[in-house]
Amino acid sequence: MRLSLGWLAEWIELPARAEDLAERLTMAGLEVDALERTGPKCDGVVVGEVLERGAHPGADRLSLCRVDVGEDEPVAIVCGAANVDAGQKVAVARPGVQLPDGTRIKKSKIRGEVSLGMICSERELGLSSEQEGILVLEASAEVGTPVEAWLSGGDTILEVALLANRGDCASVLGLAREVHAYTGKTIALPPTQPSEGTRLASEDIEVVIRDVAGCALYDARVVRGLLVAESAAQWVQRLGFSGIRARSNVVDISNQVMLEWGQPLHFFDLDRIRGGRIEVRAAVAGETLVTLDGETRSLEADDLVIADAEGPIALAGVMGGRDTEVVAGTRNVLIEAAIFDPVRIRRTASRLGLTSAASYRFERGVDAEGTARAVDRAARLLFELGGEVSKGRVRAAGTAVARPGVIRADPGQATRLLGTPISGEDMALALGRLGIAASARKDGCLDVTIPSFRNDLWLEEDLIEEVARLRGFGGIESKQPRIEPGLATRPAGARETAALQDRLCAEGLTEVLCLPFSPASDPQALRLEADDPRRGAVSVLNPIVDGEAQLRTSLLPSLLRRVAENRSRQVGSVEIFEIARVFLRQAEAAALPQEPLALCAVLAPGSDAGLWDAVAPPLFYRAKGLAERLLGSLERGPVGSCESGHAPYLHPGASTALEAAGQPVAYVGELHPETASAFGLSGPVAVIEIDLEAVLALPLRPARYEPVSKHPQVQRDLAVLLEASQPAGEVALAIRKAGGALLQSVEIFDRYEGEGLGPEKVSVAFRLVYQHADRTLRDAEVSKATDRVVRMLAHRFGGELR
Repeated sequence: MRLSLGWLAEWIELPARAEDLAERLTMAGLEVDALERTGPKCDGVVVGEVLERGAHPGADRLSLCRVDVGEDEPVAIVCGAANVDAGQKVAVARPGVQLPDGTRIKKSKIRGEVSLGMICSERELGLSSEQEGILVLEASAEVGTPVEAWLSGGDTILEVALLANRGDCASVLGLAREVHAYTGKTIALPPTQPSEGTRLASEDIEVVIRDVAGCALYDARVVRGLLVAESAAQWVQRLGFSGIRARSNVVDISNQVMLEWGQPLHFFDLDRIRGGRIEVRAAVAGETLVTLDGETRSLEADDLVIADAEGPIALAGVMGGRDTEVVAGTRNVLIEAAIFDPVRIRRTASRLGLTSAASYRFERGVDAEGTARAVDRAARLLFELGGEVSKGRVRAAGTAVARPGVIRADPGQATRLLGTPISGEDMALALGRLGIAASARKDGCLDVTIPSFRNDLWLEEDLIEEVARLRGFGGIESKQPRIEPGLATRPAGARETAALQDRLCAEGLTEVLCLPFSPASDPQALRLEADDPRRGAVSVLNPIVDGEAQLRTSLLPSLLRRVAENRSRQVGSVEIFEIARVFLRQAEAAALPQEPLALCAVLAPGSDAGLWDAVAPPLFYRAKGLAERLLGSLERGPVGSCESGHAPYLHPGASTALEAAGQPVAYVGELHPETASAFGLSGPVAVIEIDLEAVLALPLRPARYEPVSKHPQVQRDLAVLLEASQPAGEVALAIRKAGGALLQSVEIFDRYEGEGLGPEKVSVAFRLVYQHADRTLRDAEVSKATDRVVRMLAHRFGGELR
């Protein structure tokens, strides 16, 4: 929020230096982002103190001064002003400084004396046309500080970053309360009560609240006989300082009052309200409204609107409608001040991408008792423009705003939380300076009554925080807390997850962290079946990113989008992974979603061939090998391919499911062309998906340590003729079991299909390695084990040796 300090100073006396005010507000929890001065810019000009003034030896009208400018040594400056004297605080421009008129100060010699700067006049600083003497600053000005901080010319704009719960400070009154809290100065409130005519406001307008949950209170006043014109220059400037463009003398009053009191107002052209009736109601889905910015807005049932007898005329709490705006020909206006549901206003403004000064305040909450004061103040200012104020206010009430009432506050608890002694008297005094009434109880605690403008105070801890910030966090003594050391614990699966991250990074992949949101089109892009649980996404009411309003049920789409983004930036090879939770909706609507832990990796090699790419394995086999190594490192049982399960987003001819301890836990394969096209990808892309939740739930396989055999290995190679549709991995597992205890490993080292094999046939070559731990194997026992394998291949798979 931006505000003129000149305006704030009309309400309460401010510290002499704007920097002091900014520091105090920041330390009180209202972070000041910037102080912007609108007066002359005197960059580099500093405060100096004239230590000595003597006559110039070569000129009667010049003085030779020794001036302290905050540096190690005073400097000599020749000055021609008659009013310069020792002890004065003056504005000094040192060599290299450029004055507002463009003059650049240089080291010079004047009548034989060296001058290391200039003592400036008001004219030289651009403050006025006065040049008879130098500018003499107040005695409290600090030597060496920028002179701008001590000049009264122009105005200073205070820019404050308000937290979402401090809507009470989004006004002149709110900041004045904060200044009063730490200075004790009196707040001078402007008059609000208007002079009224004899005509009743209720004769001009009727107000009805249909949506009582959306609008707690609606106050209206009527002013007639206005003449719309330009605003005074002062108010054009002040509104501009606050980031609001001036419109007209009438409309600008609504913004002036909003900035003064923090209560948004809206002015309707009374003569353009059809039926003499105002209704506050929920919009009908499909209704439209042309707002003040000329845009046609399509409304939804959750939107809150102000309507007349024929339809919506304003989007409540956000923006008015074009049909009833105050224009040059407007003579009679209806003033609106209301209390709207902050959540409803926030949703509407977010959905439409339409943020206004009014919605900014309504979203943070406004004073539940401030509507009458605001419409009265606006009516009084319109009366001063020549308008006739109808008698009385027209009021309608909905469901009252929830209020905390009286909160019990324990000074002992404040002492414990803040680590410094806080008495009940200190606590009551601090809260009182914030406008919060507190009375003592017999048990030593306080009964604290929360004022209507502080809708952020609900708990005892809130009150303790108020005491702390008023006292100043820097004024609370620092103490070393007592720490009870205990054994550190890690969440289940944290060790395994960290090990997987390290292993994937060691394999050359890069870890990414994506937001857990996804567009509704992802299930279609992944070609998921209608009954797939991953189609049941949980919707987000207030999405962070437009178009991504669902919690993701799979990590894969986020990673594929990252690959596409990198490819669009000419990044050749993209190999990334993510370990995170996905969100699966449960059958019960009110139940929280399941959040299983998942791992997803995407391998998208570039098109440029590298030095060793000619001998690199095909992408599918590289991905499958990586997945097997990852699963094997988790030590949950033997890993192998399985026939159960299919991933529709993977190529059916280059994908497989993997199992651990007999349970399917992963999918590996190249991306289906349709899925790749949906994400704007071309070229081979391999995917690894592991259900870590399922893997980590399996029992840990005990580690076994065996000595390395000193005896030689024996190898046998078998080329087996098989059906082309037969998975070779399944055959390898069967060989491993049939070979018995002597068979140490089985490796597929060749595959051939084509001429000489017959239709639908393939030749797969297996290398069998035999070894005994304690002795050298005999040829007969190796042959016996191999014969057993050959018989099994013929019986189970119809395999023939070539």
